[in-house]
Amino acid sequence: MPKPHRIASADHLDAALEALLAADARFHPVLQRTGRPPYKPRRKHGFEALVDIVVSQQLSIAAADTIFGRVKEKVAPFTPENLLATEAEVLRACGLSAPKQKHMKSIATAILDGSLDLKRIRSMHDDEARAHLTAVKGIGPWTADIYLMSSLGRADIWPVADVGLQAAITRALKLKKRPNEKQMEKLSKAWKPWRTVAARLFWIHEDGIRKEKRDAEARAKAERAAKLKKKKKT
Repeated sequence: MPKPHRIASADHLDAALEALLAADARFHPVLQRTGRPPYKPRRKHGFEALVDIVVSQQLSIAAADTIFGRVKEKVAPFTPENLLATEAEVLRACGLSAPKQKHMKSIATAILDGSLDLKRIRSMHDDEARAHLTAVKGIGPWTADIYLMSSLGRADIWPVADVGLQAAITRALKLKKRPNEKQMEKLSKAWKPWRTVAARLFWIHEDGIRKEKRDAEARAKAERAAKLKKKKKT
């Protein structure tokens, strides 16, 4: 199968997994733990999707969804013009910090003045699209990469600066220390042109380990509570 520009089907995902396993044997235990990840259709693209990613930075999924849900109730319809017209106090009441408000309004302004063209980005090559996005104040490399991965379905995006991904790779590949951005790039060379899928596998792997740890801690806590209750009865 020729390299797709995007992960646009379950077949593309299967091709990616097969290629990663062939390129690097270390993916075998990772995939054994994660199982085959489900194919996820792309999220919406455009202004709302990009701002949603900005809101989600450094927040849990649940918290980000709650805050963005409040924002969309106040900014309806959700357009650059309406966002720029919304008072800071209203956005703050939704849970948005001042820096995130600034980033969101910078993006809205860039769209309106034409310096950010989200329609044109859809046909750009990955590096060109990333450069176009990050030229806007408020869009950093992480935001650009997540938008390209989740909203545009690009197959070979590799967020080298994502601290969570760095930590996930360290654990999954049993590295001695967390790789820096340069080392992340070097590590991933053999995984082209499917690095989006590689990143997703590492994230899922790390989430699974953390869930196992939380579950073990919960069981231990419950056992301690049961022992204490039994001791009190005696």
